Amino acid sequence: QSSGSWAREHAIAVCCRGKAGIVARDEREAGARALLNLGHTFGHALEAGAGFSQRLLHGEAVALGTALAFEFSARRGLISAVDAARAAAHLAAVGLPTQIKEVPGGVPGVDALMDLIAQDKKVKRGKLTFILVRGIGQAFVENDVDAAEVRAFLKERLSR
Repeated sequence: QSSGSWAREHAIAVCCRGKAGIVARDEREAGARALLNLGHTFGHALEAGAGFSQRLLHGEAVALGTALAFEFSARRGLISAVDAARAAAHLAAVGLPTQIKEVPGGVPGVDALMDLIAQDKKVKRGKLTFILVRGIGQAFVENDVDAAEVRAFLKERLSR
Protein backbone atom coordinates (compact mmCIF):
# COMPACT_ATOMS: atom_id res chain seq x y z
CA GLN A 1 0.00 0.00 0.00
CA SER A 2 1.44 3.36 -1.01
CA SER A 3 1.87 6.19 1.45
CA GLY A 4 -0.57 8.25 -0.65
CA SER A 5 -3.37 5.72 -0.29
CA TRP A 6 -2.67 5.34 3.45
CA ALA A 7 -2.83 9.12 3.86
CA ARG A 8 -6.08 9.26 1.88
CA GLU A 9 -7.66 6.48 3.96
CA HIS A 10 -6.51 8.19 7.17
CA ALA A 11 -7.97 11.54 6.05
CA ILE A 12 -11.28 9.89 5.13
CA ALA A 13 -11.47 8.11 8.51
CA VAL A 14 -10.75 11.34 10.41
CA CYS A 15 -13.40 13.20 8.38
CA CYS A 16 -15.99 10.46 8.91
CA ARG A 17 -15.39 10.45 12.67
CA GLY A 18 -15.70 14.22 12.76
CA LYS A 19 -18.93 14.20 10.77
CA ALA A 20 -20.41 11.41 12.89
CA GLY A 21 -19.69 13.42 16.04
CA ILE A 22 -21.37 16.53 14.65
CA VAL A 23 -24.41 14.57 13.44
CA ALA A 24 -24.76 12.82 16.82
CA ARG A 25 -24.72 16.18 18.66
CA ASP A 26 -27.16 17.85 16.23
CA GLU A 27 -29.56 15.24 14.88
CA ARG A 28 -32.13 17.81 13.69
CA GLU A 29 -29.62 20.07 11.91
CA ALA A 30 -30.43 23.01 14.17
CA GLY A 31 -26.87 24.17 14.77
CA ALA A 32 -23.37 23.00 13.87
CA ARG A 33 -24.61 20.23 11.57
CA ALA A 34 -25.85 22.83 9.08
CA LEU A 35 -22.22 23.85 8.59
CA LEU A 36 -21.56 20.47 6.96
CA ASN A 37 -23.50 21.91 4.02
CA LEU A 38 -20.60 24.21 3.08
CA GLY A 39 -20.39 24.03 -0.72
CA HIS A 40 -23.68 22.22 -1.11
CA THR A 41 -25.94 25.08 -2.25
CA PHE A 42 -23.78 25.89 -5.26
CA GLY A 43 -22.70 22.25 -5.58
CA HIS A 44 -26.18 20.73 -5.76
CA ALA A 45 -27.23 23.26 -8.42
CA LEU A 46 -24.15 22.43 -10.51
CA GLU A 47 -24.62 18.70 -9.98
CA ALA A 48 -28.25 18.93 -11.14
CA GLY A 49 -27.20 21.20 -14.01
CA ALA A 50 -24.80 18.48 -15.15
CA GLY A 51 -27.70 16.01 -15.13
CA PHE A 52 -26.57 14.04 -12.05
CA SER A 53 -24.15 12.29 -14.36
CA GLN A 54 -20.57 11.11 -14.46
CA ARG A 55 -19.67 14.55 -15.80
CA LEU A 56 -19.78 15.93 -12.26
CA LEU A 57 -19.86 13.54 -9.32
CA HIS A 58 -21.38 14.64 -6.01
CA GLY A 59 -18.02 15.10 -4.28
CA GLU A 60 -16.69 17.06 -7.22
CA ALA A 61 -19.78 19.27 -7.20
CA VAL A 62 -19.42 19.95 -3.47
CA ALA A 63 -15.70 20.75 -3.89
CA LEU A 64 -16.52 23.18 -6.69
CA GLY A 65 -19.37 24.59 -4.59
CA THR A 66 -16.98 25.04 -1.67
CA ALA A 67 -14.54 26.98 -3.84
CA LEU A 68 -17.47 29.13 -5.00
CA ALA A 69 -18.67 29.65 -1.41
CA PHE A 70 -15.19 30.89 -0.48
CA GLU A 71 -15.12 33.18 -3.53
CA PHE A 72 -18.63 34.45 -2.77
CA SER A 73 -17.55 35.11 0.84
CA ALA A 74 -14.56 37.08 -0.47
CA ARG A 75 -16.81 39.04 -2.81
CA ARG A 76 -18.92 40.00 0.22
CA GLY A 77 -15.81 41.15 2.13
CA LEU A 78 -16.05 38.35 4.70
CA ILE A 79 -12.61 36.88 3.90
CA SER A 80 -9.61 37.93 1.89
CA ALA A 81 -9.15 36.91 -1.73
CA VAL A 82 -5.94 35.22 -0.53
CA ASP A 83 -7.92 32.90 1.79
CA ALA A 84 -10.39 32.10 -0.99
CA ALA A 85 -7.53 31.29 -3.35
CA ARG A 86 -5.83 29.19 -0.67
CA ALA A 87 -8.96 27.06 -0.18
CA ALA A 88 -9.36 26.61 -3.95
CA ALA A 89 -5.68 25.72 -4.33
CA HIS A 90 -6.03 23.02 -1.67
CA LEU A 91 -9.00 21.47 -3.48
CA ALA A 92 -7.24 21.69 -6.85
CA ALA A 93 -4.10 20.09 -5.39
CA VAL A 94 -6.05 16.91 -4.66
CA GLY A 95 -7.57 16.87 -8.14
CA LEU A 96 -10.96 18.41 -7.46
CA PRO A 97 -12.60 21.03 -9.68
CA THR A 98 -12.64 24.62 -8.44
CA GLN A 99 -13.96 26.49 -11.48
CA ILE A 100 -17.22 26.07 -13.36
CA LYS A 101 -15.38 25.80 -16.68
CA GLU A 102 -13.87 22.53 -15.45
CA VAL A 103 -17.23 20.72 -15.68
CA PRO A 104 -17.04 18.55 -18.82
CA GLY A 105 -19.78 19.56 -21.22
CA GLY A 106 -20.48 22.71 -19.21
CA VAL A 107 -23.47 23.62 -17.09
CA PRO A 108 -26.67 25.52 -17.87
CA GLY A 109 -26.80 29.30 -17.74
CA VAL A 110 -27.45 31.65 -14.84
CA ASP A 111 -31.26 31.43 -15.02
CA ALA A 112 -31.27 27.63 -14.80
CA LEU A 113 -28.70 27.62 -11.99
CA MET A 114 -30.72 30.20 -10.03
CA ASP A 115 -33.85 28.05 -10.46
CA LEU A 116 -31.91 25.07 -9.12
CA ILE A 117 -30.55 27.07 -6.17
CA ALA A 118 -34.11 28.18 -5.37
CA GLN A 119 -35.02 24.49 -4.94
CA ASP A 120 -32.34 23.98 -2.25
CA LYS A 121 -33.62 22.49 1.01
CA LYS A 122 -32.21 25.45 2.94
CA VAL A 123 -34.48 27.97 1.18
CA LYS A 124 -37.02 29.28 3.68
CA ARG A 125 -40.03 31.29 2.48
CA GLY A 126 -38.20 32.07 -0.75
CA LYS A 127 -35.10 33.40 1.02
CA LEU A 128 -31.75 31.96 -0.06
CA THR A 129 -29.51 30.48 2.62
CA PHE A 130 -25.82 29.76 2.10
CA ILE A 131 -23.08 28.43 4.31
CA LEU A 132 -20.35 31.06 3.98
CA VAL A 133 -17.03 31.65 5.72
CA ARG A 134 -15.34 34.35 7.77
CA GLY A 135 -12.03 32.53 7.46
CA ILE A 136 -10.64 29.08 6.91
CA GLY A 137 -12.38 26.87 9.46
CA GLN A 138 -14.92 29.59 10.26
CA ALA A 139 -18.13 28.67 8.44
CA PHE A 140 -21.51 30.15 9.37
CA VAL A 141 -25.10 30.13 8.14
CA GLU A 142 -26.09 33.23 6.16
CA ASN A 143 -29.86 33.54 5.79
CA ASP A 144 -31.67 35.87 3.43
CA VAL A 145 -28.93 36.15 0.79
CA ASP A 146 -29.92 38.49 -2.03
CA ALA A 147 -30.69 36.47 -5.16
CA ALA A 148 -29.51 39.37 -7.35
CA GLU A 149 -26.09 39.21 -5.68
CA VAL A 150 -25.87 35.44 -6.29
CA ARG A 151 -26.99 35.93 -9.90
CA ALA A 152 -24.30 38.57 -10.54
CA PHE A 153 -21.65 36.34 -8.92
CA LEU A 154 -22.62 33.32 -11.04
CA LYS A 155 -22.75 35.43 -14.19
CA GLU A 156 -19.13 36.47 -13.54
CA ARG A 157 -18.03 32.92 -12.80
CA LEU A 158 -19.73 31.50 -15.90
CA SER A 159 -17.90 34.00 -18.10
CA ARG A 160 -14.44 32.96 -16.82
